[in-house]
Amino acid sequence: MRRAISWLTVAGLFVGCAKIPEGRYGVARLRIEGTDAMSERALRACLATTERERAAIDFTGRGAPSCGDPPFRASPDLRLRLWSWPWTDWPTYDRNVFERDLQRVVRWYRARGFYDARVVATAYDPPAALDSDRAEAREGAEPPCEPDGEGRGCRVELGITVEEGEPVLVRSRRVFGHEALDPRVRRTIERAFELDVGDRFDEALYDRTKREMLRAVELAGHGCATVAGHVQLDPERRHADVEVKVTPGPLCAIGSVTITGNEDLSEEVIRAAANLRSGVRYTRALLDEAQHFVYSLGAFAGVEVLPRPQRDEGGRCTGVVDVEVRVMPGRRLRYGLGGGVLAGTWVSGQEQQNVRQWDIHALAFVEHRNFLGGLRHVRLEVRPKLVFQPETGPFPPPRFGIDARLRARQPAFLERRTNLAFDARYDWGPDPFDRYFRHVLDSSIALQRSFFDGRLATSLGPRGNIFVVADPDVPFTSYEVAFLDLGIKIDLRDDIRRPTRGVYAALDLHVARFLSWDYVRVIPDLRGYVPLGRLVVAARFRLGSMHISRSSDALDPVSARLGPNPYRLRGGGASSHRGFLPGFLGDPPEASGVPDNPFTYNSGGLRRWEGSLELRLPVSQDFGVVAFADMGDVSREARFRFDHIRLAVGAGLRYDTIIGPIRFDVGVRVPGAQVIGGDDPLTGRDVRLLGIPINGAFHFTIGEAF
Repeated sequence: MRRAISWLTVAGLFVGCAKIPEGRYGVARLRIEGTDAMSERALRACLATTERERAAIDFTGRGAPSCGDPPFRASPDLRLRLWSWPWTDWPTYDRNVFERDLQRVVRWYRARGFYDARVVATAYDPPAALDSDRAEAREGAEPPCEPDGEGRGCRVELGITVEEGEPVLVRSRRVFGHEALDPRVRRTIERAFELDVGDRFDEALYDRTKREMLRAVELAGHGCATVAGHVQLDPERRHADVEVKVTPGPLCAIGSVTITGNEDLSEEVIRAAANLRSGVRYTRALLDEAQHFVYSLGAFAGVEVLPRPQRDEGGRCTGVVDVEVRVMPGRRLRYGLGGGVLAGTWVSGQEQQNVRQWDIHALAFVEHRNFLGGLRHVRLEVRPKLVFQPETGPFPPPRFGIDARLRARQPAFLERRTNLAFDARYDWGPDPFDRYFRHVLDSSIALQRSFFDGRLATSLGPRGNIFVVADPDVPFTSYEVAFLDLGIKIDLRDDIRRPTRGVYAALDLHVARFLSWDYVRVIPDLRGYVPLGRLVVAARFRLGSMHISRSSDALDPVSARLGPNPYRLRGGGASSHRGFLPGFLGDPPEASGVPDNPFTYNSGGLRRWEGSLELRLPVSQDFGVVAFADMGDVSREARFRFDHIRLAVGAGLRYDTIIGPIRFDVGVRVPGAQVIGGDDPLTGRDVRLLGIPINGAFHFTIGEAF
């Protein structure tokens, strides 16, 4: 079987090999020489003639440039270029396209301020490519170029040599017309001027300066503002005088609001989500916010919110800006089959917890984004899964489980931007925190509302959980719990997936009554990010407090004392304290009168605190390294033990993907820094990494720690 799979894999590679079209030249390499002051990669991004791509590791940390987007300055090319995959397409050589590219080189340099730049030489290998863009080999004659190995087209290597010359420098700059604006707006406009005296003049920076100035004026409420520039160039003396005139116009109000492109989708709901009302003072921020909320309805492939200033017969602004909300509907009904891997995480309510479990699952789903009209969103998904709960190795015998989930959302419920969300989930299989099978039915109804372009999000509603133990020999009881679930999040980070600056704060509050428990659970979470050059300093502090005032007499002692299993306070794991395995931060299971048993990993606690400090350094666009220090404690006592710091230090690797960074972290508990002034017990379980025992833990998962 292994041999058959290997041969099928090799055959697939050969079947999928890319070939140069018969009688054509494939561009194997494009050399550009003479780019001393400017970036060769930035120039290549604007050319139509490209060489065959090769796999590479980019250590520059900037990624591939886009045509016409800064930066343009020359910098070391720290890419490790490897090979071309057999299936990588061959770009073909076209003589006319290449000749236009030579003109593009000169134009690109002029846009960067090099008005004397020129192409001084070109090279073709083989030379036959100069006269013909076809490789026509006569019968019995030697081929005019090196064949590609498949007896079809031929390879060609091209070269361009550039003479840059001297650039034009900015001699003077001036912005005017904004003097009557608010001082804060004036400062924003002046900071937007990217060309300083002595800088090389660059058309891209000049255009971006005008765009940013216009945006600053529009954000201040001037919907008819214009920004015009004038540049006096002297290529012979190599200097440029730059002027930018700002014409704010009057403060504006919103006029009519029209919805276009919505087809049969509810205009009323779109209008409610946009929340743009006639007579309200116009600002560009309102339009940006409207675009965010309309797109978040989930039914559109694209959304544009466009201002249309009104002008009188003389072309003067009337102070009214009409708005067009232009939408492009996406597919209404979606369904699919797939599969995936889920490692190390479990979502209970609004909190994501770390678990010592991973699974391989199939996925079947169907969703409708305009169910019964009104832009209602309904999604049903089913995940049969093989669950692994590692103890001594990562591949224990798998156990079967199944997870089904139904989610529905009604937009514009009660008021314009409030959603009514329903979520029901059934899960049967091994418990992610313990070692026994159970049935879980979790459902919630919540009012969801976000503010400030989604930066502030709130959720409030009842949630219920029915937990049925499926193993008769397990010393735990089934239960039911119902509580009011409140969630508040403030996200001021620059990037949710890979933050480099900003602040994040969250509060999760449960108030349970009536059924198996009466309790209050509070979890505040605060995170901050500060850039220091390429280095990012990230910090987090999180608390958790469970206050149980009543528990049912029918509950087992562990549940009666610590609360419902999915909502207990636990610590340790990839997004918690990385010196401990998931659930093992804090006292050992036998402490505080809660006995250990063969069915549980760690029972959790009543109080939790965690603090983390992380230094993140991007090595390249995709790779990064981190150093971190984690501390914290989980206590079964009704108090926070801040003297139990349980310090661990470590390092990790990051590889960025479209779904988040894949990361590997190793945390080692520091001897003498576990309990201040105590006996310093090194609690937690040790693990082996490559056969070497470590007093700590390692974690392999997806997504940043926080």
